[in-house]
Amino acid sequence: MELECKKNELREMIDMIESEETVDRVGKYLKRMLTREQPPCQYTIEELKERLEEAEEDFRMGRYYTSDELRKRHPLCK
Repeated sequence: MELECKKNELREMIDMIESEETVDRVGKYLKRMLTREQPPCQYTIEELKERLEEAEEDFRMGRYYTSDELRKRHPLCK
């Protein structure tokens, strides 16, 4: 029953869309989601904690770039 409630909620949100462009974007997104064999990246809590610890260690050790440094290295990324 919970699934039907969520589907109805989605239908109501779709009915509120007034832009054809938005409808197209939502439709494309839904098609992509429904045809994926594997869901997008999903980490366990332990994996997230490990990645966070690694990132914090990199920061403490000065192994990072500022936004300005990245823009200088990769001028196409604005």
